[in-house]
Amino acid sequence: MVPLKSWPGVGLVLVVTLGLSALTAVLSLGALPAVVAIAGWLIVAPALAILTYYEDDAEADSESETADSPVATLRERYARGDLTEAEFERRLDTLLETEPAEQSTEPDRERTVAKER
Repeated sequence: MVPLKSWPGVGLVLVVTLGLSALTAVLSLGALPAVVAIAGWLIVAPALAILTYYEDDAEADSESETADSPVATLRERYARGDLTEAEFERRLDTLLETEPAEQSTEPDRERTVAKER
């Protein structure tokens, strides 16, 4: 099913298409009303729904990875002021020592950035 966030855009395309095809019909422009209706309802609206569907999936994946990261949670708490700089560095060191070695080198970069502060 199409995500709820994409419905306003799809609805707008459908309404504008209906208006344009009605306008071209009133102006007696031959087959143009049919072309506008077919293009809007059968090409543009489904394409917009498909494109926004896949963008929402990618955003959800990146948000879930960021939200699950203990380092990201620690950074958020430090940014809010819940932790002092010394406490942030101590907890970051503890996290990095307990993480498995098979993870990416991004935590090493986080550690370097924290020590530079």
